[in-house]
Amino acid sequence: MMPIHARGVYIKQEAAEDPRSMARIQRMMPFIRCATEPVVVDDQGLHDLILAEKGKWHSHGTRGNQVEPVVIFNQYLYHHTPEERERRKREFPELFKGGGPAQYGGYGGFDWRDSGSAAHREKTGQVCQPAYALHSFWGCHFRCAYCNLGHVAHAYVNLEDWCEHIERSFATVEEKSPGQNLFQWDNGSDIVCWEPEYGGTKLLIDLFARQANRYLELYVGKSDIVDFMLDFDHKGHTVCCWSLSHATQAREVEPRTASMEARLKSARKCQEAGYPVRIRFSPIVPTVGWEQDIRHMIQRMFAEIKPEIITMEPLRYYNYEGLARDFAPGVIDPEFIEAMKGLSIEQHHLRQFPDELVARIYRVVFAEVLRLSPQTPVAFCRERRVVWDAFAEELKKTGQNPDNYVCNCGPRSAGPDPRLIAATA
Repeated sequence: MMPIHARGVYIKQEAAEDPRSMARIQRMMPFIRCATEPVVVDDQGLHDLILAEKGKWHSHGTRGNQVEPVVIFNQYLYHHTPEERERRKREFPELFKGGGPAQYGGYGGFDWRDSGSAAHREKTGQVCQPAYALHSFWGCHFRCAYCNLGHVAHAYVNLEDWCEHIERSFATVEEKSPGQNLFQWDNGSDIVCWEPEYGGTKLLIDLFARQANRYLELYVGKSDIVDFMLDFDHKGHTVCCWSLSHATQAREVEPRTASMEARLKSARKCQEAGYPVRIRFSPIVPTVGWEQDIRHMIQRMFAEIKPEIITMEPLRYYNYEGLARDFAPGVIDPEFIEAMKGLSIEQHHLRQFPDELVARIYRVVFAEVLRLSPQTPVAFCRERRVVWDAFAEELKKTGQNPDNYVCNCGPRSAGPDPRLIAATA
């Protein structure tokens, strides 16, 4: 486990009373540097902590080295009756706000991701696929300028109970997500940074190795910590995914992350160990010289590995003021910064950079991928239908279209899909 400095460590009362959970916490604690002793909290204490903390969770910007998280060891409470669940939701509403990985109430872990539903597509215009996803951890070691996940490390620790819950939940998948065979595990944390002491990776790899047609997506993210899992008997049912950044981006705006080359080296190790590997260009930050850097990144990627799939998305959720605040002067391409000055707040929520600039990024990626490995499927992440349509010809060359595509975390993007097989042939 990577060491981390914390402002405080909090243990949910139920976890403190569970010997197996405390054993997991005790394995992790030697790597957590904190000036104060851990504090055991009940529902009220955790509720008050979240209220006090959540207003502080802004993007790291250039101040990442000043950010230290609160660490919360929590407990799933699947044994609670419906009446007990409703009472806690009324009395402690902060524990149940937000999406699956951000909830502190103890009833999630196998959660519905609604992005891509009919209502979501109508509201946003985006192409995506709803699915069940797995959640046990929220928070990150790294201090990427555009992210805020360094302020908290929220870990559920009764993972054996969680795995039993997952296996029970598989029986209900077909009702809402027919044909789903890929299950993404938290992308709100580069989870391998907490391993092997956390132990969730081994439990899930073993769980999915027992499944006939279900696959785990393990988010290695921007890290390179994989040696601990190279000998696991995954039986090809764990897919490893990296968020790959070009060298300038990794160096200038992603503090503490593994370098581009280190990420590729770890991906090669996993591929050699039999794991299918996938790549996300996410987010693509248009630093000065971005076009040359992206081309070089793609060339190095194909020199090292054969990814099953590549997905991409640009830097999002920024306006001009946010870019000026979070990125050091001279890092972002001036043309992109200037283009943001005229965008309204409404346009900012729809698209961070103007469409024509984003299309330029996409064209560079498509051109280099199709030149070097035309059989590798490429997909957009959380992108609008009009953009998919604008790149219909490029997508068609790898068998992709907005109504039938594979992507990194799509619910049916695993197994014997001919596009995935062709990419690694």
